Amino acid sequence: MIEQLYEHIDLTERDLFKRLENIGIQKLYIHKKFPHVFDFLANSLQEESPEVKDTIRSKVDEVYERGTRMIYQDIDYSMFREDLDIEKAIEILNWTMFGFGDKAIKQINTFEDMREFGEQYLKEWENYAEILKRSFYKEG
Repeated sequence: MIEQLYEHIDLTERDLFKRLENIGIQKLYIHKKFPHVFDFLANSLQEESPEVKDTIRSKVDEVYERGTRMIYQDIDYSMFREDLDIEKAIEILNWTMFGFGDKAIKQINTFEDMREFGEQYLKEWENYAEILKRSFYKEG
């Protein structure tokens, strides 16, 4: 399932906000079809059994590391303001996106029409993204 997410990431998009928006939408579609896949990944990291703990950790870490590389590959960092600590800005952006994603997942099952939900989700995300862009990106 996670591989399907990676296949749909538009790696030609160099604007970090737009790329994260695309990833968020893909995750929601996967969550709608397979509601427990991300919970499974997160819960598997909590496994304490010595027989499988290291194996699970290495496999899940590999998935997360590959995803992180893909997310930030070829991003145009010149769009960020020069007086900004870009790593901290990205961390704030990630916290916002994860929190927004959690909020969306709690709402997703109230929608029958995934397209309608996706449109509403995008519109709301764009409002948050605009605030962060004004804070992080150069004017113009």
